[in-house]
Amino acid sequence: MIEFTKRRACTAIAAVGLIAAGPVGAQDDPLKVGLLLPFTGQYAWVGENVQPVARMIAEEVNTSGGIGGREISFVQGDTEGVVDAGTTAAQKLINVDNVMALVGPTSLSFSGSKNLIIDNGVPMVTPTAGTTELDRACRDVCFRTVPSDALGGRAIARAATDAQYLAEGASTWENPVLMVAQSPAMVSFLEPIERSFADYGTEVARVIEFTPGKPSYRAEVQEALGANPDGIVLVAAPEDSARVMTNAFQSGYDGDWFVTQDQTNADYIDLASAELVEGIYGLEEVASEEGQALNRAFEERYQDYAGEEVKIFGTNTYDAMNVVALAMLSDHMDDGEITRATLAEHIRAVSDPGEDKTQVTSYTEGKQALQAGEKIDYRGLVGPIDFDDWGNIAAPFGIRQVQGGAWSTVAVIPAAALD
Repeated sequence: MIEFTKRRACTAIAAVGLIAAGPVGAQDDPLKVGLLLPFTGQYAWVGENVQPVARMIAEEVNTSGGIGGREISFVQGDTEGVVDAGTTAAQKLINVDNVMALVGPTSLSFSGSKNLIIDNGVPMVTPTAGTTELDRACRDVCFRTVPSDALGGRAIARAATDAQYLAEGASTWENPVLMVAQSPAMVSFLEPIERSFADYGTEVARVIEFTPGKPSYRAEVQEALGANPDGIVLVAAPEDSARVMTNAFQSGYDGDWFVTQDQTNADYIDLASAELVEGIYGLEEVASEEGQALNRAFEERYQDYAGEEVKIFGTNTYDAMNVVALAMLSDHMDDGEITRATLAEHIRAVSDPGEDKTQVTSYTEGKQALQAGEKIDYRGLVGPIDFDDWGNIAAPFGIRQVQGGAWSTVAVIPAAALD
């Protein structure tokens, strides 16, 4: 755990946040949950994907009488997808709005909000932050319903070196190059990918870190192609990824590509052009085998609620909000009041496995079990939400490929295959 003595710069902020030790707000006030996510800027789509799913779960809670008569309400904290704005948004949510818990942040803004979250003891359950910085950030209040980039990077290397996880007839990579944008959320993938390729018997021929936001990447592409790669793993923001791929196409590169979750969506195909991205591979978290039926039911429910299909991070958000809401309910039933400190404890209480526990898959199921005097184990859309000591989960990954101008799933790598 990070030692408090190493965070002198946050002492004044922490002093303001001493409210965390007791109830946050009167016991008839709404239960405020902060959405610490980008709602403007390059990554505004993340907030747009998460918010409606979170609201859907909150409505389920509120229409059933709330929690001890208190409704869940949201306060939006726009991180803009950058560190400084993330710090400002976290300060307001924690010290001014006095939120009870946070949904978020993303990998891009975690570094700017980490100390505030830990020092003030605000439980966070993020459906979006895969950053390896969160792997060992704290034991008490940091949780996520999305797997670490360490696991995602391993999935990329496993797929590229094992033909059973590639498209039919595809060859495994023997001379890969890794291109990574120099921003915290992207560099998070670098070491896991390079190490995992080595673990699977293939050395990365060259690692190229590049400055994000440039109008052209011809020099970086020439350096990459100088290694004669048969595949390039590209870890960058969508706009930069499109520029890199365009420059590589113009230079005659016709090998394979592997991109991460930020590009594994229809928006990236539209941005980069279907012709340019045809055949590239992408990574996406998917449901465990046991969660397939639950996911289909969720997709239908969300379609009825929002009038659109579930987008990336939707399933992770469903799990994050159910964990938060069930923890609030369990806390209220046990203690009669809800505080940040006791809420964090109840996150584990409603999600840890146990033979004496009733498995539930929704807030309504969990509420019924708790009111019947049972202990519960929340089982999510991404699989068992069994947080380790540091609040991490394991989950399977889907390997996708652009085929005929659309993403198609070509294989699923179980979490057990990434040990």
